[in-house]
Amino acid sequence: MIRIKDFSFFYADSPKPALENINLTINDGEFVIITGPSGGGKSSLCRCINGLIPHFYGGKISGRVEINGLDTIQHKTSELATHVGMVFQDPENQLITTDVEREIAFGLENMSFPHDSINRKIEESLDAVGIPHLRQKQISELSGGEKQRVAIASVLALHPRILILDEPTSELDPKGAEEVLNVIKRLNEELGITIILIEHRMDRVIHHSDRMIVITNGHIITDENPRLVLSNGHWEQAGIGIPPIIQLTHKLKEKGFNISKIPLTVKESRIILGNIFQEIIPRLKTDNNHQTNYQKGKPVIEITKLYYTYPEGITALNNINLTIHSGEFVAIMGRNASGKTTLARHINGLLQPTHGEVIINGVNTNKKTVAQLAQSVGFLFQNPNQHLFADTVEDELLLTLNNTNMAQNKKELRITETLGMLGILHLRHSYPRSLSGGEKQRVALASVIAAQPDILVLDEPTRGMEQRRKDELMTFLEEYRNKGNTIIVISHDVETIARYSDRVILMSNGHIVADGNKHDILSGSLFFSPQINRLLQTFPQYNKIQDILTVEEIMEYLP
Repeated sequence: MIRIKDFSFFYADSPKPALENINLTINDGEFVIITGPSGGGKSSLCRCINGLIPHFYGGKISGRVEINGLDTIQHKTSELATHVGMVFQDPENQLITTDVEREIAFGLENMSFPHDSINRKIEESLDAVGIPHLRQKQISELSGGEKQRVAIASVLALHPRILILDEPTSELDPKGAEEVLNVIKRLNEELGITIILIEHRMDRVIHHSDRMIVITNGHIITDENPRLVLSNGHWEQAGIGIPPIIQLTHKLKEKGFNISKIPLTVKESRIILGNIFQEIIPRLKTDNNHQTNYQKGKPVIEITKLYYTYPEGITALNNINLTIHSGEFVAIMGRNASGKTTLARHINGLLQPTHGEVIINGVNTNKKTVAQLAQSVGFLFQNPNQHLFADTVEDELLLTLNNTNMAQNKKELRITETLGMLGILHLRHSYPRSLSGGEKQRVALASVIAAQPDILVLDEPTRGMEQRRKDELMTFLEEYRNKGNTIIVISHDVETIARYSDRVILMSNGHIVADGNKHDILSGSLFFSPQINRLLQTFPQYNKIQDILTVEEIMEYLP
């Protein structure tokens, strides 16, 4: 059992509390979701539960936290680790050995488990998260999603009674995320492990949980059954995202439809909203024509017969042929390790083709350095820590702007504008690596877009962002595209891609398997369809609705 009483915490040198007057009890065997805006206190709350606060993160503390009767102030983190396991938001902060097997064995060996027991637990953990084929792999060879699964496996191997997961599916493709969440749900239901899950993507997890805690500005503003939370207005004031089927339910209620219960899953929505859809679908005004209305310009990226093989012999790209024009908003999607990031790194010259060629603005990438290409191509890495080198957020942006010919007074204005646009102006003088995951992501993005390149390539840019910040970011990217620039986003976030992109490129095993209008690619897909489209597939007799993807599209066509 977890008991938190009158708990407050200030990080060192911070005048504002990260947590203030927290009172919370979590019983054995509960499945709890914690959500809220980035920097609102979610991760800090979890660090209190596993003892990282106060033993690792210095600061000012008051109140009491008990884990199974142990006061976290009085007991070391090594002792608390036998009760609480934590999977961090960024797996890079958790993986410390060279290969997968050693990583999973590391904690077991430090806890002095017998050799036979260690081997058995390694096998169980690998199977639990679906990565037995990675057992002998080097950590450095893994994709972001694969590293996340290894981090989960290394914690599961210790069989903790409380498992805390900080956005564990943020780097996983839809199928991989579903598999991991099903594992976590089984651990909760069959073994009685208490699950505390920090998450922004409610559509993935809401139906698994018993409780939903919303925390913002260091305060818990609601703690109730998820259906109750999503029925009232608490989610709106916190700026968190809710599943599209729930958004649709609220919109239909506003139009006067009588809906007695909020659905949490697509299956529930078919039951609860079925009669309403039988009534309204014949009246929808859509003509099944969702062609994009942007104006494509000249080709800015031309890729011909591209092959790439890593030094260890793994062929990551096979015969890629692709043309992207100015003014396009393109999403690259696919399973983990399908070649998305490898392809993207050819666009800014970080990788050079094994065979074939990549032409950027008419120039072959093998004729320019990465620094020269950076004038045209801004690249946001999947891991924001790869962008953060300076002592302050302001200095991060100056590192970019100092490589341009911009006047000093204009640099100051550009920094203010960029930080303000991303909602992080208040972090201007903060140390970047002390920020939350979502805040780091925005700082990294700010450092890229400060130079305003005409091609932006973003690898999972919404990872760790709440819905309000996602919408702000994507609105900015739309405006940036409307100036004639090109946006390329690598993402597993199907709902965001369905709302904002024009074109979707789907990759698998180093090949492009589909490329076209988002409605053609995403509608009817088993794993890459958004919730609204999966709901509408229930009504195959109405062909005119089969490629609708979003709540906005349905509401636009309602009479």
